Amino acid sequence: MHKYILLIFLFICFKVYGQQYNIQLYNTDNGLPQNSVKDIIKDKYGFIWLTTENGIVRYDGVNFLVYKDFPLNSQRFTYFYGSPDKDSIFSTGGYGKTILLHEKKPTVYKNFKKNHNVIYKDNIEYFLYSSNYSYGAVPINYYMMLKKGRYYIKENFLLYKSYNIRTEEKLKINPFYKNIPKIFAINESVFYLDIINQKVKQIEQGKIVNSYHIPLLTDPKSKIFWNQINNQAFIFNENTLYTCRYEAGELKITQLVQMNSTIKKDNLSSIYYDEFYKKLYLGSSVDGLQIINFSEFTARKRPKPESIFYSLLPFNSSSVITYWGEIYTRTGLIADKKFKDTNPFFMDYDQNGNIIVRNEGHAMVYKKESSYKNFISVPIKGLFINDFFFDENRYYAIIIKPKKKGLDQFYGMLAVYKDRSFNSLEKKIVFNDEPTKLIRIDQDNMLVGTIKGLYKVSLKTNKAYLIGTNEISIRNIVKSKDGNFWITTLGKGFYLLKNNHLIKMPYDSNNNISSPHTILEDSNGFFWIPTNNGLYKILESQLLKYAENHTFEVNYYRFSKDSGFNTNEFNGGSNVCAAKLKNGEFVLPSLDGLVFFNPLKIKSYYPEQIYVERCMVDNKEFYFKNDLYLNQESDRIEIFIDVPYYANPNNIVIQAKLDDAAQKKWQLIGKERKFSISNIGYGNHTLIVRVLVSDTGKFIYKRINIVIPPYFYQTLQFKIIIFSVILFLLYFLVRWRLSFLKNKNYELERVINLRTRKLSDTIDKLETTKIQLHKEIEQQKKLIGTITHDITTPIKFIAHTAKEILEKEEFDQKLTEKILNSIYKSSNQLYNFTITLKEYADIYSHREDKTESYSLYQLIEEKRILFSAIAENDNTVIINNVAPSLQTQISKSILAAILHNLLDNSVKFTENGTITIKNTIENENIILTITDTGIGMDQKKIEYYTKLQYNIESEKLLLQKYGMGLHLVLQLLQMIDSKIVFEKNKLQGTSFKLILTNKKND
Repeated sequence: MHKYILLIFLFICFKVYGQQYNIQLYNTDNGLPQNSVKDIIKDKYGFIWLTTENGIVRYDGVNFLVYKDFPLNSQRFTYFYGSPDKDSIFSTGGYGKTILLHEKKPTVYKNFKKNHNVIYKDNIEYFLYSSNYSYGAVPINYYMMLKKGRYYIKENFLLYKSYNIRTEEKLKINPFYKNIPKIFAINESVFYLDIINQKVKQIEQGKIVNSYHIPLLTDPKSKIFWNQINNQAFIFNENTLYTCRYEAGELKITQLVQMNSTIKKDNLSSIYYDEFYKKLYLGSSVDGLQIINFSEFTARKRPKPESIFYSLLPFNSSSVITYWGEIYTRTGLIADKKFKDTNPFFMDYDQNGNIIVRNEGHAMVYKKESSYKNFISVPIKGLFINDFFFDENRYYAIIIKPKKKGLDQFYGMLAVYKDRSFNSLEKKIVFNDEPTKLIRIDQDNMLVGTIKGLYKVSLKTNKAYLIGTNEISIRNIVKSKDGNFWITTLGKGFYLLKNNHLIKMPYDSNNNISSPHTILEDSNGFFWIPTNNGLYKILESQLLKYAENHTFEVNYYRFSKDSGFNTNEFNGGSNVCAAKLKNGEFVLPSLDGLVFFNPLKIKSYYPEQIYVERCMVDNKEFYFKNDLYLNQESDRIEIFIDVPYYANPNNIVIQAKLDDAAQKKWQLIGKERKFSISNIGYGNHTLIVRVLVSDTGKFIYKRINIVIPPYFYQTLQFKIIIFSVILFLLYFLVRWRLSFLKNKNYELERVINLRTRKLSDTIDKLETTKIQLHKEIEQQKKLIGTITHDITTPIKFIAHTAKEILEKEEFDQKLTEKILNSIYKSSNQLYNFTITLKEYADIYSHREDKTESYSLYQLIEEKRILFSAIAENDNTVIINNVAPSLQTQISKSILAAILHNLLDNSVKFTENGTITIKNTIENENIILTITDTGIGMDQKKIEYYTKLQYNIESEKLLLQKYGMGLHLVLQLLQMIDSKIVFEKNKLQGTSFKLILTNKKND
């Protein structure tokens, strides 16, 4: 055993949480049933459990759930024992009755054979020893259960018995000191405090395996708090609480908290430390429960009463300097440069590392070379600088000036200096309102914020352009690492500037983020946003998703005084209202101190699980699993949503909705964490509950089926029976009525049918007569128009020739013969035309008759001969170049009328020229072209007839202006599904291109 005499002193590492903590006190005034908290443990589901002298209490981070109506003679409970991992935690109440904590609720445990807090060995009574709170009247015999074996503890020896081996190991030690056990276990190791020899002995399987000299543990003034079920041990000595851990073969003592007057440290009876949430739970025998919240945030005040901070600058890798010249680190004030008469809202570094501060009308430059003890004063033409930066060539600043003396109204300008000084102004751009912030976009453009809007300034044109509206007061402009510009405002939240457009970001649930001061970005892509009511954290990627889709839900994470601040109100309004230090820390000014924190060490806490297993129906509570069965008599149902969560409750987002319908919105669940239902009707319903579990917006879901059975008259079977009876009655009623009406209607139908047939015959005759009369009237109108048009030319010619004879005083034989011959031919033409009047009539009266194949050449030749005499009188020749073999079945009468009109127009307007008729074949169509060398058709007429051809039903006819001929042609072309194209020849004359559909006119 001499090797254990060598003292192994283990380094006691004091991990002090900066003494930055916040204390919450709970007693009978705010949740506890009694002020004596005997024991504190945490189960496998994450809930905190307390034993008191008036019941067992479950704590989820917000609410206390008290169980004190057990069917026992006493509701007094002391300590917990058992196994949280196996979901089997016990507590013994008065008169030896045992309570089992299982599946998040306590019940009376009746299997006493498997659970004993008192056993007998060799006729000696041993009490269960699982914590230092488990002794009451200080018995002298205990037993301790570990995973591999059991220890029996007596006043003068320690006996170990393995579960697998029958042999026993007995150590002659004195494990008691003044009737108080001085022994505790961590994992499978037992530590015995030898107070007399000032040693800590480590025992495993009944043998001493190590010995330590740790005065703090063996100090008689030290009080040991140990709980086997939590596997935690604490040492309380001289108002300081330490944790005791056995890790990697070493016993480690760590300072946890230095207790001051705000902590009720007397009468401590139980301790539990939640390392995940960094919370210390202190149970008192008289003062209830104290919860101490540790934080990585550190708030440092000024030594002077006034501790309000505004502008500040990084001074070195771990400190900042304020506008007073005071230098602070996380530990507090370390130096004071004693800046004088400085304005709290501006300070900055120049290109040489000098610090520029301001007072009215001057910029004071504290020199780096003098360790910022000496300064020079630089007059500024204006009232004061509000923001400033420089590049390799010049200074840029926004200057504020009063509009009128004695009035608190200002305007300002963007001042660009020729060099890196304030001596020579190169250009200025004036703003009507007070400018607050400027930032460079690129070499030629800047953003300038004012108290009434955001402006984009072009240094090339010296002009400022308003972005968005003039109703926002700009506090700060921040450029993130990915190049996005973010704008914070006074009272209007913050915005993303994208494509010269401001996109407003959503508020938090309490609208605290409506007045953000600035935005700090850490290396993980999180934004840290200080406001007048707390510090907020959000991923930039979440905000960018909202900018793309406004339905995307953004959830901010809030830090408040509970996190370690002296106040929730941070300060802005200065050109630099936050600092990033090279050691990774951020520093924020507030109304009560500077707040230091490392953003990468600050953890966001989210729930890990959600439980929906309890409900209150008509003031009666009961448990359920997955399916909740209710009845229609229940007036009000409250379903509890249990979420173990021990961070800031403002950051827990629980939402619920009844039935998974797209139109139903998620309902936010408050701190009471219950969902109320009333009058939802019978049937199967689904309650969907979700809770936010990550910064990326991930939710976990829980679905509960709510089954409300119908009354018998609401069942489907009952409705089917009633419906069937009604249908049966209706069937017989309808059959009787139909039989009666059928006979009645039979006689009526005979009379009606007879009269209907007579009336129908009369109507058919009248309709036929109406159609025939309409056709006759139309035929007569068109025939009259055609006759009038077609006989005009030969009659005019005869009249003109007769007039020429009358005007001649002398006649020679040749001229007389020529004139008489012309009159003869024209008269003969007129005669022949009258013969064709039958063809015009056939066009309308017999167009339904089928046309046999005929020679198109022969038809054209007949028309050529008809107009040759008139043409020869004007020295015009008509040439028929149509293929003699070309046959067609197009309605001959219609085509003859079309050719007649077109040749008539060509002859009428052609002198000393030619009229040529030729054909081509395209697919099944015959292309017939009539080309003359006359005066040509006016372009307006061509456009008119072309347009009329495609709108002949709706277009207005200009008969008096353009005559009847071509109108008739267009109507006839429609009848044979053909078209005409009017073209002016390049030299002179007009071409009429007929596109004839070569098929039968059915």
